[in-house]
Amino acid sequence: MAASHQHGINGDASAVLVDRASLELRRGRAVRIADTAAALLVAPVETAAPALLARLLAAANGRAKLLITAERAIAAGLARDLDGPVGIPLPSGADAETLRALGGICGGPVLAGPMAFSVDRELGSPRLAAAALALAKAARLVPALVGFEAEPGEDREIVQISAADVEQHARAGAASLKLTSKARVPLADATDCEIALFRAEHGESEHVAVIIGKPRFDDVVPVRLHSACLTGDLLGSLRCDCGEQLRTAVSRIASLGGGVLLYLDQEGRGIGLPNKLRAYTLQDAGLDTVDADRHLGFLSDERNYDVAAVLLEQLGVKRITLLTNNPQKISALREHGIEVVGRLPLVGSTNTHNERYLRAKLERAGHLAEESNG
Repeated sequence: MAASHQHGINGDASAVLVDRASLELRRGRAVRIADTAAALLVAPVETAAPALLARLLAAANGRAKLLITAERAIAAGLARDLDGPVGIPLPSGADAETLRALGGICGGPVLAGPMAFSVDRELGSPRLAAAALALAKAARLVPALVGFEAEPGEDREIVQISAADVEQHARAGAASLKLTSKARVPLADATDCEIALFRAEHGESEHVAVIIGKPRFDDVVPVRLHSACLTGDLLGSLRCDCGEQLRTAVSRIASLGGGVLLYLDQEGRGIGLPNKLRAYTLQDAGLDTVDADRHLGFLSDERNYDVAAVLLEQLGVKRITLLTNNPQKISALREHGIEVVGRLPLVGSTNTHNERYLRAKLERAGHLAEESNG
């Protein structure tokens, strides 16, 4: 099955198929991922009804596997030193509760009971498995799917997509960002502000550029990249210092004569709000923020900054001073052609609720010493 690298009535065909397939997974339905020689029929463990999972296991006729990431397999103690997708052969009688536990969706850091499962290092098509896990992440689901290899073919009940379509969309996802609306919005710490909302042609993400004051876009512009944090920014959570950093950044940029704050739809370092709350539960059970995300099958940071670079380019910003404590943001923007000429740290407050989280960001995520969160 060839990739659909063309534009039709509905725009980029690969992006359209990724939209449809990821929405199907969010709704708990099975999808088929194919290439020229093989196909993989998968359903998400998180959202699929137990009856669908049981039907899938029965149809697999003993060939079903649980597809998880290497991060999840290592965190669950099922393997060491793995890279890429991992398959766990499943008995036909495996129930939904067992699958959810194996996938990291429920339970504490250590799975209860004996683990009578082993990792299959010989996946029939690692490329198809990787595409399936990427689709689950695009749908903001825990990357754990039940699947089995099937013959390529059409089935009008099941959305079919090629691995190449998934890969194409991942490379080109930020390019279609367009300005949707804007308005003057005075803020408590910066009354001279304009908020501009950008939306991609496909997907559900919306990103905001807060233009503070009257920055000269042909000169060095103070910029903050801020990942959305509902719990910290809106509710004042003490588990992080995101809300404090947001307000400090707005005030600091205003004091510098103006600049831009990009408010990016990347909740929980890119894993989404439901998974961030799951990670909080795991942290309460003893894991730090890095290990909690890996327990769920994610990288320690799932964000990329393609979107930020595209937004800056659309605003005409080329040279910046970045307000951050995260060196990955600096290197990512430079890779995308943004000239980062300086850095301003953002120092937040430590409390008993966020102390361990902030220490993990310093010791394990490589953040700079002046920081409390990036």
